[in-house]
Amino acid sequence: MKTKHAFTLAEVLITLGIIGVVAAMTMPVLINNYKKQVTVTQLKKAYTTLAQAFTMAQKDHGDISLWDFTPKDPENGDDTSLKNGLDSFAQTYLIPYLNVVTDCGSGASASQECFYTWYANDGTPINMSATNNSYRFILNNSNVILLVYDSGGGTYTIGAILMYVDINGKQPPNTISKDIFVMSLKASTNKFGMFGIDHNMTMDKLLNDSSYWACSQKGSSINTSIYCGLLIQMNGWQIPDGYPWL
Repeated sequence: MKTKHAFTLAEVLITLGIIGVVAAMTMPVLINNYKKQVTVTQLKKAYTTLAQAFTMAQKDHGDISLWDFTPKDPENGDDTSLKNGLDSFAQTYLIPYLNVVTDCGSGASASQECFYTWYANDGTPINMSATNNSYRFILNNSNVILLVYDSGGGTYTIGAILMYVDINGKQPPNTISKDIFVMSLKASTNKFGMFGIDHNMTMDKLLNDSSYWACSQKGSSINTSIYCGLLIQMNGWQIPDGYPWL
């Protein structure tokens, strides 16, 4: 008779222990890589959706440089409010070219469907209901988009709109540079892009610049680290090594 050999209990436990150690070492990396890929996919899709909308709008309204989307300068006798300026921009150049499921509008009278807590990357809650000079809407892909004027030193006449995009809607973490990224449209450059596209930034500066806009910066402002989307785009739509927030 041939003797049949089997694993002893000790050998089985040792093997399971090794497997557990390997899993514990590799699972966080796999999970993090998955989160990065999901973030990139959602960000690129949101960017493409808005870019296509502006391309279609130009067919009807001409080049971006010709669009009337800045609040007028009160010093020149025109007192168009920020709210009315944003209403006009959104309803003329953007809303008709997107699949909007909820148009919350602007100002204090905006629908509460678009109001929920956002967070700066240091965990500080950002009270979005206090941001009255903004226009908000939700797309059929669950993107929540908030439009504000780039104040340009407080003048509001530089012809620039900022678009804060929550790429997964109301799902957490609702945090700047994690699932909320900033895009911009500027008349003087006739260009739509991730925020900072016209700032002559390098990959190194985007990640390490001392400006609070740089992706490495941590703080309580809604504008802290808003170069992160541009960093991802410039890296070939990949989140680079050293990205601090995922």
